[in-house]
Amino acid sequence: MGLEKEIQYVKGVGEARAKSLNKLGIFTLEDLITYYPRDYEDRSKAKPLSDVFDGEEVLIKAHVVTSMQVTKARSRKMTICKIIVSDRNR
Repeated sequence: MGLEKEIQYVKGVGEARAKSLNKLGIFTLEDLITYYPRDYEDRSKAKPLSDVFDGEEVLIKAHVVTSMQVTKARSRKMTICKIIVSDRNR
């Protein structure tokens, strides 16, 4: 299998997935193995809960203090799960 092989002919890709990959500029096997995402999430360092602000996406290390409360959202087909966590005495 050469690196110039069209991506849709790679086992497991198929026509539908090839179209999605083409939108990312991936047309050949070489394009696929040399494609690097423009962004990534750093999940190597946990942040203390006391330093987290509303809306921030972070990694935390905590344990669950209460049991889960499940409610249905009124306006959407969504389930809301609520728990209380603590990062003290990890």
